[in-house]
Amino acid sequence: MLEKRVETISDDRWKKIIEDFQKLHENEERIELQLELEEANKKVNQMNQEMKQMIQLMLSNGMSLEYVSKSLSKSENEILDLMK
Repeated sequence: MLEKRVETISDDRWKKIIEDFQKLHENEERIELQLELEEANKKVNQMNQEMKQMIQLMLSNGMSLEYVSKSLSKSENEILDLMK
């Protein structure tokens, strides 16, 4: 005959299992957020590079820094910082 063995898990062990599962879930959420932030940072860097190229083109075509500033709704200092 087959014997069935039922193992009981204490309350403390259940609590530990649940806590471990919650920590795992929280870590997964943090990793997902980190990946989303990295992707957003890549997009921001790409946009800044595109804006820098556009500013360089505008300035090389003889536009003044003041006009570029007004055209892009950015201060002259923001433009100069971006160009560094």
